[in-house]
Amino acid sequence: MRRYSRSDKIDAEVRRLLALGWTYRRGSKHGRVVSPDGKAAVTVPGTPSDKRSPLNFVRDLKRAAICIMRP
Repeated sequence: MRRYSRSDKIDAEVRRLLALGWTYRRGSKHGRVVSPDGKAAVTVPGTPSDKRSPLNFVRDLKRAAICIMRP
């Protein structure tokens, strides 16, 4: 089974997004999840630096969702 992040919470969130149709693109240092329509992309921290990283990742996803909804 592939791991997207060393953080279990971030890894689970990425798996949930992939089930919803998002795609994962691997980069040299960080991965990215891209929305199904390609309008939003969020960087996935592979090795989170602190305990707030999962919260920051979810915050970035919410911001991306808001940007998708705006015309």
